[in-house]
Amino acid sequence: MDDSELARIGQLTLGGGVMAALAIVAGLLYGAHRRCRQLSEQLGQAQAVNESLRRQALYDGLTGLPNRNLLEDRITSAIARAQREQGAFALLFLDLDGFKAVNDRHGHAVGDLLLMQIGGRLSESLRHADTIARIGGDEFVVLTEIVACGDIGIIRDKLNQALAAPFQIGADTLRISASLGHARFPDDGDDIDALLARADQGMYHLKRQRRPLQHYTTQ
Repeated sequence: MDDSELARIGQLTLGGGVMAALAIVAGLLYGAHRRCRQLSEQLGQAQAVNESLRRQALYDGLTGLPNRNLLEDRITSAIARAQREQGAFALLFLDLDGFKAVNDRHGHAVGDLLLMQIGGRLSESLRHADTIARIGGDEFVVLTEIVACGDIGIIRDKLNQALAAPFQIGADTLRISASLGHARFPDDGDDIDALLARADQGMYHLKRQRRPLQHYTTQ
């Protein structure tokens, strides 16, 4: 409400036009309310866009799992926490065996649905505090805090068990396995690149050993 509107209301009031003045006030209040509502809607839309952009930057668009950016951020936090508390954590690098054959035989749509189901199973097999990220293609990385020497083996068993049951994709029943490598902080590296490289090396070493075996089947 600007000065000219206030002056007009004052003139109407002094001249006995109280009802007209009230009508003007009501109209101005209604207009202000509409503007506030529009601004609120615009703010909500802007927040939704920001949230969408944030998810695109930090989460995998197919599986909804954290992507490499968010994984590296959490590894950085895990390193700082482990150094501060003299703790330890592990990275497990998981690569699906024979996934290319799934795409070649059934098409990329089936491959994408399989990745979505795999992501869901892997996530459900871990603790809430653990991170399971898809870093590209058929590669996943798990970040987990460890206390005892046997913790890594327990996590490996859980991940393998999550893939043990067949996957139903439409009319297709698929079985697929994975090769896993791991790295422990601080024994196997003290930064992100060193830890990921060590876990990746372990994964490929296991994959080369298992290459003669068939890791993808249909029923």
